[in-house]
Amino acid sequence: MRKRLPPGPINFNASFGLTWRHYWKMRTNPITFATEMSNQYGDVSFFRVFKHRVFLINHPSLIHQVLVTESENFPKFDRIRNHLREATGDGLLVTQGEVWRKQRLNTQKIFRSSRIGVFGELTSRYTSEMLSRWQNSSNVQIEHEMTALIQAIMGEGFFGMQLRDSNRIANAVRVISDIFHDESQGMFNLPDWLPLRSKRKKVASLKLLRDSLTSVVKGRLASGKRRDDFLDMLLHSSANESNHAPESTIVESVMSQLLTMYMAGFHTTSVALTWLMFAVARYQDVQQKVREEVQLVCGGEPPEMRHVSDLKYTQMVVKESLRIYPASWELFARQSIQESEIDGYRVPEKSLVLIMPVVTHRDPRFFPDPLKFDPQRFSASREQEIPPFAWIPFGAGPNACIGKSMALMQMTQVLAAVVQKIELKLDENNAQKITMVPKVSLRPSTDIKIMINPLKTGPSTSTKEAHSILDK
Repeated sequence: MRKRLPPGPINFNASFGLTWRHYWKMRTNPITFATEMSNQYGDVSFFRVFKHRVFLINHPSLIHQVLVTESENFPKFDRIRNHLREATGDGLLVTQGEVWRKQRLNTQKIFRSSRIGVFGELTSRYTSEMLSRWQNSSNVQIEHEMTALIQAIMGEGFFGMQLRDSNRIANAVRVISDIFHDESQGMFNLPDWLPLRSKRKKVASLKLLRDSLTSVVKGRLASGKRRDDFLDMLLHSSANESNHAPESTIVESVMSQLLTMYMAGFHTTSVALTWLMFAVARYQDVQQKVREEVQLVCGGEPPEMRHVSDLKYTQMVVKESLRIYPASWELFARQSIQESEIDGYRVPEKSLVLIMPVVTHRDPRFFPDPLKFDPQRFSASREQEIPPFAWIPFGAGPNACIGKSMALMQMTQVLAAVVQKIELKLDENNAQKITMVPKVSLRPSTDIKIMINPLKTGPSTSTKEAHSILDK
């Protein structure tokens, strides 16, 4: 007996490719649509979007199958890769096979423990500078502040310098990300030369970002100087040295990796930090508990990388924030290259497979009372109850986010430094109006204004005593 397709909504006019209803719901409110699909039809549901068969997956074991055990049969959807290529060139998010493996190996160098230490020092320094600016303020626009902070850290860590026109570059990254998302979801691939407002913004933003980074790369090559940063690693990788490639080829190769890392790391980390500060400002009991731990672990010292491993509760808060507000709310669509089977259902060749962490993270089967902000879910005892691959804010498998460890370290360090010096408060009436905007990253609907009050730090206490208090 031939295996059947999974359950799903009726595909009216599917034989003509006129599945407007599903397309419109996916474009206008994808999180609600995917949640309702999973609730009504189960762990594997099926619908059509024009000519495409689409499978929505929402169970940890099935996510593991698609992203890990059968990842080679489910590469990124070609259309997604082609749109990414416009922004980043042939970088890590686009390439496949042996080229991808070499690029990932080279890129992993920056995330080794010694390199993460450099970023830990940068995080401490620039967070301290940010908090000094806050001392004379009564409120801050938190997304703007987190964007500026991550941009400063990445600029120094990646290029050994701060980029000129940093505000314009940050806005360009946001524009490129939003337009990439909209175009990849669109019905047609329209050429960039069309006199549309979105096309003009896209072209101008890409030019600004590419020109800025190209200037940095060429300036470093011309200087002949070596620096202890990511750009130096790329310029002097074994691949470039052995091939004796011309400068133009080296610049293009390096640019693809820089654009990939800058856009992927910069935008998602700043958004994730924005949601983290929103949550901590909203839940005062959580904020106070973090503050107690920071005081007990760090005393009056600024939180540094060496403190992170002892900031157990602070790490739990970071993980819970990433659960409820995963910046990477939707993984890039996969497309099967040959017919396969998922949970007993037939998945034809060229079918699309969607995985949405924001839906899985809010499933009460895996996270009871899922909308409650409860960092204790990630305590040493309770974290074991979470099924593997139910919490995937960084993806999973061979294509998982390469900067996961560094992102968790940075978020823990920044949160600890902020609550050590500042009391954060949120206008609850204003908070109720904040909604999630699912673009490339899960952004808040508007920049969040947080009221701040500088604090005085008290005497230090031992780490052992800290956790005995925090466990009560």
